[in-house]
Amino acid sequence: MRRHLAFLALVLTSLAACGGGTTDPGDDGNGGDNGGTTGTRMTATIDGQAWSASTIAGNVIALQFNAVSGGYIIIGNEFTQAGGLANTMGITINNIRGLGTYPLGVDAVSVAGGFASVTAGAGGVWTTQISGAAGSITITALTPTHIAGNFNFTATATSGGAAGSRVVTNGVFDAPFQGNVSIPTSLPDSVGSVMTATLNGTAWNAAIIAAGTSATHLSLSGINSSQTLVVTMPRPAGTGTYPLGNNPGSLLFAWDPNAVAPAGARCCWGVVGDVGSITFTSLTTTRARGSFGAVLSPQPGTAATGLLVITNGTFDVGLFHN
Repeated sequence: MRRHLAFLALVLTSLAACGGGTTDPGDDGNGGDNGGTTGTRMTATIDGQAWSASTIAGNVIALQFNAVSGGYIIIGNEFTQAGGLANTMGITINNIRGLGTYPLGVDAVSVAGGFASVTAGAGGVWTTQISGAAGSITITALTPTHIAGNFNFTATATSGGAAGSRVVTNGVFDAPFQGNVSIPTSLPDSVGSVMTATLNGTAWNAAIIAAGTSATHLSLSGINSSQTLVVTMPRPAGTGTYPLGNNPGSLLFAWDPNAVAPAGARCCWGVVGDVGSITFTSLTTTRARGSFGAVLSPQPGTAATGLLVITNGTFDVGLFHN
């Protein structure tokens, strides 16, 4: 994640000196795009105030940083009346399979979606947190010449003397690509994962996902800034429903990723005797899809209290194996 933030910061810095829900008319109605454009622009509302990037050439652009995994950066620069750089908006997304809506506040490495930032001319930076639910971006057009859509997100102070948060709403963009761009017709089956659930009635979306198999086991973990879920189980023979628990050779845990037991109000659940199940609706060597649920008990000696009830669990994850 730090590497990706550093890369975005480098791009934003190099472009700062440049220049001086919408519907795309190119959408063919069948999930594709016929190349139509609404015109170069990037606008939004930041903390209730209208924001608009300069439309002078080079101040609203998009870059493709990975043609294999569908990785893109969208950038807009705003200037003051005196000609100084006011604010720069940057959005990095990856594992993009085509038109649709993707979350912001994820790692843009293991999870389909990405992260966003606002950089003030004075150097303050606000970035979406790894919550899995800091906002969203909807792609309405994606061609070798441009990418368009809309977005919203909440970013918190990261560096450069920034304080508080920036709430970005009503975002709209249509950015021309710089350089040669090849839109992949499909992505490798093992990239771009999704994992969601409801934890004690609250929606949860993984911002970082790891899943894989060994000769004997399958593991699946989802992390965001508030809760981690971990499953390790004997490797399933195929699709179907399997039990989850904390018997020898298996794990079914949840904890606060910011805490070390016994500290942390969300740490830790999962003991021997807890009951859960996982259903695989599709299972290959490179990808697994299905659903899960469980009821976890607080671990003795930790700050966790009461049961953690996991419902509506879903996963569509790439698998890495050895």
